[in-house]
Amino acid sequence: MYHAYPHYVIKNVELWTAEGVEKGRDVEVHEGRVVSIHPSAEYASPVTIIDGSGLVLMPAGVDPQVHLRVPGQEQKETPGTGLLAALRGGVAAVLSMPNTKPVIDSVKVCEMAAFELDEAEKQTGVRAYLSAAITRDLKGQEAVDYQALAEWGVKAFTDDGVGVVKDELMEAVFQASAVTGLPVLQHAEYPGHGGVLAAGPVQEKIGSKPYPAAAEADMVARDLKLLAKYPKARYHVLHVSAHETLELVADAKRRGLPVTCEVSPHHLWFSSHDIDEHNSAFKMNPPLRSPEDREALRQALKSGVVDFVATDHAPHESSVKTENFKTAAFGTTGLETSLRVLLSLWKEGLLEPKDVVRCFSKKPAEFLGISDEFGSIKPGLPLKAALVDPRTEETVSEDDLYSLSKNNCFVGQKLTGHVEAMFLSDRFYRFR
Repeated sequence: MYHAYPHYVIKNVELWTAEGVEKGRDVEVHEGRVVSIHPSAEYASPVTIIDGSGLVLMPAGVDPQVHLRVPGQEQKETPGTGLLAALRGGVAAVLSMPNTKPVIDSVKVCEMAAFELDEAEKQTGVRAYLSAAITRDLKGQEAVDYQALAEWGVKAFTDDGVGVVKDELMEAVFQASAVTGLPVLQHAEYPGHGGVLAAGPVQEKIGSKPYPAAAEADMVARDLKLLAKYPKARYHVLHVSAHETLELVADAKRRGLPVTCEVSPHHLWFSSHDIDEHNSAFKMNPPLRSPEDREALRQALKSGVVDFVATDHAPHESSVKTENFKTAAFGTTGLETSLRVLLSLWKEGLLEPKDVVRCFSKKPAEFLGISDEFGSIKPGLPLKAALVDPRTEETVSEDDLYSLSKNNCFVGQKLTGHVEAMFLSDRFYRFR
C-alpha cells in the first residue's frame, strides 16, 4: 500500500504553510523527519527523488470531529475504512466521537476502542485519537469520571449528537476542563423543536417543522454565561450553522472568554436552497441554513472567528438513509471531500493558501495539543503532508469515497484539487 523511504527529497514543489507560499522548494526527509527545505538543487549522493513539479505540498489535515463508529457500529464504518477515507482526503489525524455502542464514557470502553483501532492505525499510518462523553451513556443525567478519562489520554469531552441541557452538568465539565486542560465540545441544540431541516424550499415541500437557529444559539448563549465563571476552562462549539451563533462567539472572543468554534465543509458549500429532496445525505444536524448563514460562515472562517474546519464525518448504512427526510438518520460523510471544498474556496478567491493550511491543519493540531507532530512542515519535525494537484477540477463520484458508507452530499459536485500522495514520516502513499 505504501513505499518506505529512509531518505528522500520532494523536489521542486510549491510549499503551502500557515505562514504563506514558497515556490520551487526541495523538501529533504531523513528517517521520517524534515532535515532541510531549500531552493531546488542537484544531489550527488544516492537519494530517492519524488518529483513535485506543478504540485503543492501542504501539512496533512487534522480533523477534530469524526464518527469512526468504533466500537460497535461496524455496519456504518470500520476502523480500516474510516482511516482509509481520512488518508485519501489528505488527513493524517482524527478525533473520534464517543456516540458508539457502548458509549465511550469509561476507561474500559476507551481501551476497547483503542484496541479495535490499533491495526488500522498501523496499516494506514493515520492517527486516531478519542474523545469521551460528558455524561454517562449520553443521557445527560450523570457526569463521567473526567479525571480518570483525562489520565487515560482522551483529547476532549463531548456528548456530540445531543446538547447538554442541565446547567449543573455543564458547570461540572467546565470545572473538569479547567483542571485537565481538555476542551469541552458542545453539540449546541436544545431539544423539543421537532425540526429536521431549516426553513427552506424542501422543508416546506415535505411539510416538516423548521429546525430553528435558536435551538443552537440559545444553548451557546447559556454556555457562555456559565463559562464566564471558569476562565481556565476550554469551550468549543461544534459545527456552527447560524449567524446568530457566530455573533455570540465573536462577542465572547472580544471579551476574552476561552471559546473556539468550527464549521463543517457542507455548511460552507451548501444552503437550504441547495438540498436535493431525493438525497437524504443532505439531512444533517445541525441543518443547512439560509444562503445568508452560509455567507456569514464563510466570512467568519476567513476572518478567524471560526477557528478551523471539521467534517462531522457521519457514515450510515443505506437502510437508515432512505429518501424520507422525516425519518432518515442525520449525517453526511466528509473525510474524502473536505480539502477539496477548501481548495474550491481558495480557487474562488475567498481563502488564501495560508488560510487553507490554518483551518485544515495547523489550528486543529494546536487545538488537540498535537502540533509537535501535525500541522507544520519544518526542519526537525516528522513530515505529515499531502501532495496535491490544485489545477484539477473534477466531479465527486462514489468511486472517490473510501468510507464504508456512501452518504456524502458532495457526490455530483465539481470540486477543485486532487490528493496525489501522502507522506507520513518515512511512508509514501501514491494515489495516482
